[in-house]
Amino acid sequence: MNKNLIEEFKEKKVKIGNLEISPPTFLAPIADISDSIFRQIVKEFGGVGCVFSEMISSDALTRGCEKTALMLNFKHTEKPIFFQIVGKNPLRMAMAAKMLEDLGADGIDINMGCPSKNITKSGGGSALLTDLKKAEEIIKKVRKALSIPFTIKIRAGWNENSLVYNEIGKIAENEGVDAMFFHGRTKKQMYSGSVHYEWIADLKSRVKIPVIGNGDIVDGESLIKMLETKCDGVMIARAAIKKPWIFKEILDGKEVEVKTLLNIIEKQFKQLQEVYPENLAKHKMKLFLSWYSRSLPHGKKIRLQLNDAKTSSAVFDVFLRYKEEV
Repeated sequence: MNKNLIEEFKEKKVKIGNLEISPPTFLAPIADISDSIFRQIVKEFGGVGCVFSEMISSDALTRGCEKTALMLNFKHTEKPIFFQIVGKNPLRMAMAAKMLEDLGADGIDINMGCPSKNITKSGGGSALLTDLKKAEEIIKKVRKALSIPFTIKIRAGWNENSLVYNEIGKIAENEGVDAMFFHGRTKKQMYSGSVHYEWIADLKSRVKIPVIGNGDIVDGESLIKMLETKCDGVMIARAAIKKPWIFKEILDGKEVEVKTLLNIIEKQFKQLQEVYPENLAKHKMKLFLSWYSRSLPHGKKIRLQLNDAKTSSAVFDVFLRYKEEV
């Protein structure tokens, strides 16, 4: 393993607009996961240069949706923070972007890569890769509305017969986008198969703005594979849910003791119960505990018990019983 590459990366800086991110590591926007409480946990472990909000619907935000309002909370300690928006209406996307800038976001990102059917059927996310004119119109409107850094997050295309990452890359560069986050899969792949490092390397070779590589980074070895594409930084999603310390681990090679994680989960769950309505707190606690259990010894036992937990307190009890046994 080329550890020198990692050591060089740790000292690297990437400039996105007027922001300088170091190390150039990014916590991805993850639905139901990357809220303020989780972002603070990841920041406390260290190794992450910038965090992203959950994906925010521009329609819901501009129409004052109550649940969306809960997604806007952040602490100064999380900065720099990018807020990601999704949608298909250029004017609403621009309105949402400006609202988030006024709220204190350090940067705005447009989701053009989410493969979820719920998102693509309404014309957002990866669906924009099938309508580059609409994508370009959105980029133009949002860029005009903002004075802060502006990025887009993409996939390679709808499927391998319709790769458009170079086309959308050129549009982004020409319209003043400050950087691109590139998940090296197609929409059709979802999260299956392997990330295509060659696509990331190809895009990086064709544009001058920073390209941040995303997909399948779980350890030092996979980090090196991504860095060999010559990308300017890396973004991590799923691995961070199982291991909130993943950034520190891939940079320094240090694992975290089970006891430390258990104490953090307990603190997080108390905060979730304080911040969110009961149903949302229960949902988030179940979701987090299911993911965390994949990094815990005998974690399957936790997942089996979660099915019967009907309240947030019941979920907490499942966790506390496990903690006592460990």
